[in-house]
Amino acid sequence: MFHAQASNIAGGVTLDLRDLNEITLVNGNADVRLGVGLTWGEVYAQLDPLGLTVAGGRIASVGVGGYIVGGGLSFLSPKVGFAADTVSKYEVVLANGTLVEATATQNSDLLRALRGGGNNLGIVTRVTMKTHAQGLMWGGTMMHPTTTLHNHLLAFIDFNKATGYDENASLITSLVYYYGISHTISTQMAYTGPPSSSPPAAFSDFLSIPWVTTNYARVNSMRNITVEAGASIPAVCNLQVLGAAYQIWWDSHSSVQNIPGIVWTMTFQPLPPSIYNRNPTTNSLGFSSPSRSNQPLVVIQLLASWASSLDDAFVRTKARELYDSLTSELVAKSATDPWVYLNYAADWQDPITGYGTGNVAALQAARTKYDPNGVFTSRVPGGFKIPV
Repeated sequence: MFHAQASNIAGGVTLDLRDLNEITLVNGNADVRLGVGLTWGEVYAQLDPLGLTVAGGRIASVGVGGYIVGGGLSFLSPKVGFAADTVSKYEVVLANGTLVEATATQNSDLLRALRGGGNNLGIVTRVTMKTHAQGLMWGGTMMHPTTTLHNHLLAFIDFNKATGYDENASLITSLVYYYGISHTISTQMAYTGPPSSSPPAAFSDFLSIPWVTTNYARVNSMRNITVEAGASIPAVCNLQVLGAAYQIWWDSHSSVQNIPGIVWTMTFQPLPPSIYNRNPTTNSLGFSSPSRSNQPLVVIQLLASWASSLDDAFVRTKARELYDSLTSELVAKSATDPWVYLNYAADWQDPITGYGTGNVAALQAARTKYDPNGVFTSRVPGGFKIPV
């Protein structure tokens, strides 16, 4: 989360957890115990030489703690679900100072609540996660001119299919405007299966698109691939939705293109049933509802960066206008989904309510039990709150 007070506060107390940096393999290397002050790049740097990995962040600089309690999308998600689903133990300091453990057999309601419940229930200090065998992997980034858009959208839709999805394959397609330079389409790909002498077939439609301007795809380690690597809107994945999103992004960039240093990006991230149906009843994320009919979804994310704080208010206003325009278009197409990825949400969004009434009620019950005075609701203004 990139908005004010999400992880710090002026005139209050900020806890620096960077010294909680333990990386310890346990249970015969089947699990790893991680301090929440680590970044995923630090975790991968330790696990890569051992031929192991975890379902962690896709960008090396992302921290362990916030990512995990927000759910967590990973390069391994198509075959293991959300990263939080692979956490077997949270160690948490509650508001009364008590250190407790949340596992499937001890405080199991807290375990489920922390899988997507954000910073509402305590201070997570350590997590134990399942490890997975992982050697070198194929991945990297390719860039194309925007004239190849139609090819990319067709390839993305075919890739993000409900049946036959290659669970080793992940990608993020981004539409990017760079200040004073150009527009481009960037596709970050990662394949966690064994590498071969030729690129994985799962990406063949993308690799066959002509006019490649840059190609960084190669066999590498998990850490090096994650080193390369706003607001969020979930939607039904089809050509009409992706085409409308592109047009709204394109129309919006002219209003910000003269902002010094602006990088104006919209990303498309696959959310196939193989991810969201993996563990729908053991987390708080709200995917246990059958209403999605097993259809592929797409997470549409707006990202923006710029040089001067003097432009903050203007850029945020334009980002909100883009978000509102896209939301209206999706509503008109009956293509919306109530879930919002907490780790990508803007401060005007309400991801926890999007988990559905049953999950919100379970989170409220957990708060009553573990934080009866509502310390993390009323005294910690940052983050997204469980409704009162």
